[in-house]
Amino acid sequence: MPVRAMPVQSAVMSTDDRSASRTEARRRARLAARGELPDQEEPEASPEPPRGRGSFLTRMFPPAPPLPNRPDPLAGFSGSGALRPITERIYLLRRNLLAWVLPGLGAFIGYIASLSYGGENVLGLVGTFIMFGSLIGAGWFGTQRPTLYGTAAGFVGFVVASALVLLSFAGRGAGIDTFGVGAIGQLFVQGLYLSGLGFIGGWYGGYLRRRQTQLSGDQRTRQRRR
Repeated sequence: MPVRAMPVQSAVMSTDDRSASRTEARRRARLAARGELPDQEEPEASPEPPRGRGSFLTRMFPPAPPLPNRPDPLAGFSGSGALRPITERIYLLRRNLLAWVLPGLGAFIGYIASLSYGGENVLGLVGTFIMFGSLIGAGWFGTQRPTLYGTAAGFVGFVVASALVLLSFAGRGAGIDTFGVGAIGQLFVQGLYLSGLGFIGGWYGGYLRRRQTQLSGDQRTRQRRR
């Protein structure tokens, strides 16, 4: 008589099922020990739909991700037409004033300290760090447009510093005719300098923010898989 083969495959599958059940039970026990219920696990984030490549500037300086638990900064914006890029940036600046006004004041303090004490003095170095840190912070908190907020913060620092210098000279009796073309040109160069630093600092702040968001998402994904 022919000898029937034992159902080895069914036995292997049953063993695998029991191992998977024991693994799931151990995972639930670890969650319970940490005070977390298995039913409260966060759902997997749905993949975002593919976006268009966009312009060269958009690919070179991509928008920063939104802050956690914050609404869309462009939720109430309804601009359209050829002037939409300009009106959109004005809307973002008006909606989030603290993201560029406060860093602009910090950049002003750091800029004045670096000019007053120089790079060889400790206070001058601290002022330089404050200036760059403020501009980077503007890019970190600048919603959707880190370079925009960084540039705006740098321009605010320049305006406040220039206003104080002009008021100081005006208090000594100096008028508009006192300043020659060279002084006006130097003032213009300083404005471009601080705005350019704000652009670079804002870009770097946006990069750090995107990197931190990516690392946080990867860490949450690994925690869910444990």
